Amino acid sequence: MEAFTLSDFVETKNQSPQTKLRIIHASRSGVSRSDLKKFSLRVALPLTKISEVVPASYSTLSKKSNYDKEVSERLFEIAEVYAKGFEVFGDEKKFNNWIHEANLALGGIPPFSLLDTSYGVQIVLNELGRIDHGIFA
Repeated sequence: MEAFTLSDFVETKNQSPQTKLRIIHASRSGVSRSDLKKFSLRVALPLTKISEVVPASYSTLSKKSNYDKEVSERLFEIAEVYAKGFEVFGDEKKFNNWIHEANLALGGIPPFSLLDTSYGVQIVLNELGRIDHGIFA
């Protein structure tokens, strides 16, 4: 199976089971530091911010050449949120503003702060789905 990167995931609109299987494979293989840096630049999210929501410190993210399955899986979850957000908002700057601002529908907290758990990722994805369908809380 060919390598699937975080940036590939942000660019794809395909959420098929085959895409999900490629993500599982890539998570098990481990995301590389170079892939993370490309993703960080692609979505305008510095490693310092990424380290707030993954199970690894900034130092670990900066030094390791390949990340373990747990870190890699969280990185793909974050990439999924960014891919969906870019699609829903149609403007990356607007999405980046939204994800870092307090959100009334989420109890007044910024959506980004929820990305440190899988449940939080699902809550943010669900909120993006509501926005996409014109349902505002």
